[in-house]
Amino acid sequence: MPDPVTLPVRIIFLDVDGTLTDGVIGFDGVGDSRHFWIRDGLALEWARDLGVLPVVISGRSSRAVEARMSDLSLEHYLGVKDKVAVAERVLQREGARWEECVMVGDDLPDVAMMRRVGWPIAVADAQPEVRRFAKTVLQHAGGRGAARETVELVLGHNGAWEQVLKRYDAL
Repeated sequence: MPDPVTLPVRIIFLDVDGTLTDGVIGFDGVGDSRHFWIRDGLALEWARDLGVLPVVISGRSSRAVEARMSDLSLEHYLGVKDKVAVAERVLQREGARWEECVMVGDDLPDVAMMRRVGWPIAVADAQPEVRRFAKTVLQHAGGRGAARETVELVLGHNGAWEQVLKRYDAL
């Protein structure tokens, strides 16, 4: 597939529920639970190590998500009502432009971000209205490799994927 953007990607913005997770939320007497795909977390660490900043922005607060984001040392913002405002603060801090960013989403609250970034991406099981705004619709569903697929696309676009392969002697 040809790259839908020409500039190197500097920031990957990601939603949580339905993007980094399968969208299922469990509740018990202690709190909530989510399912995260282990390979997604590994890929997000590669992105960060290779100069692409992953930033997680979610409309919901969650102790389970907080724990996973802390485990991965990922920049994250939970319980956010205005994702665009948070992203604009990150852009300003990083000296980046919207055109240098990816947004990975699955549902309507992600559209405002997807309309601004240079490379809007929808997970395979995103709502049809969301897929309409994507330049790329992934083959993987949310919480089932979507973040890994995104990182591979971005690092390939940026010319850094071979560095990951070399790290594991996989060339």
